[in-house]
Amino acid sequence: MVHQIAIVEDDIDQQGNYADALQRRGYETLCYASVDEAMAGISANPPSLVLLDVVLGDHPDGGFDICRGLLNQGIDTPVVFLSDRTEEIDRAFGLRIAWDYLTKPISLTLLAERIANVLRISTARQNNTDPIPPCASETPIQIDRDRYYVTWRGNRVPLTLSECRLLDAIVTAGPEGISYDKLCGVTQQKVVTNNSINTHILHIRNKFKMIDPDFSHIQNRPGFGYRWLIN
Repeated sequence: MVHQIAIVEDDIDQQGNYADALQRRGYETLCYASVDEAMAGISANPPSLVLLDVVLGDHPDGGFDICRGLLNQGIDTPVVFLSDRTEEIDRAFGLRIAWDYLTKPISLTLLAERIANVLRISTARQNNTDPIPPCASETPIQIDRDRYYVTWRGNRVPLTLSECRLLDAIVTAGPEGISYDKLCGVTQQKVVTNNSINTHILHIRNKFKMIDPDFSHIQNRPGFGYRWLIN
């Protein structure tokens, strides 16, 4: 299967560089330079993945608008943001609605690796639609590390890719916990602060509480990080 990647970038030179690099690695590419072009093209022909800038022409949040528009249409194509907006608030918001958030400048080799990783997980989900097997009562959480699916007491928890990675690291660390520094590395972002980790954990907890209002198993270790406790 040849994966098709939509590149949404208003800088034509950068757009061409990304397209050339991805084509050399065997991908097909479709290029768009504006919000309207991208929404029309992707809606009509959803690709395997969307590589999306945030600032598009006169639209400072054009990429965010496209991503939300696709989600509202029920199009669940993986989105990877690639932007020169490096503020923590932008990265945090982007990671809540997309699979990854990369910042410019970036090596084309690293870009290709991150795209390949997202496509690997997306393909695993498409090829294996079986539910995660029921869990034993003493292990109410199940994490499918091929598909990055998480269930809690048999119910799917709708976590993003970054949230799954953070949760997996915390669960694996168990009651001893994992430090902020290590959690920052798990996100695979260039610059991550303790506050951004706290924001991610807040969203993870809230998603668990939608299923289980009494959920309290992710606990903060002040000044250190987080731990996982099952009473």
